[in-house]
Amino acid sequence: MAGTSERAELPKAIKRALRELAGRAHEALLRRALTGLRREFDAWERSEIDAFELTERVHKFHQGPAQEIYLRFSGGIDLRLLVGYCVHEGLIERESIPAEVFPYLETALSFYRENS
Repeated sequence: MAGTSERAELPKAIKRALRELAGRAHEALLRRALTGLRREFDAWERSEIDAFELTERVHKFHQGPAQEIYLRFSGGIDLRLLVGYCVHEGLIERESIPAEVFPYLETALSFYRENS
C-alpha cells in the first residue's frame, strides 16, 4: 500500500494535510489514553491511593500507553495508515477530512473496515 515511492509521489498539499490530520490523530489518541490517567489522579485526590502509588501509575502510563503512541507516530509509518486508523476508531470525524485528501485514505479505510 504505502511504499516509500508512493509517499514521495503525494502532492505537497496532500502531505501537508495528512501531517495536520496526523497531528490531530496523535492528540486524539493521547487524549483517549490520558482519560485513564485522570482516573488515577481522581483516586489520589479522594485519598484512595497515596502519592507513591500515583507516581507508580504515572510511570506505568509513561512507559506503556504514552510510549506506544509516541512510537506509533515517530516510527515512520505512512500517515495515511495513521489517519485512516483514527478515522476508523472515531478519533477523527470523517466529515473533517478535506475532500481532496479523502481519496488518499480510501485504501487504509478499506483495510480497517475489512479487518475489524
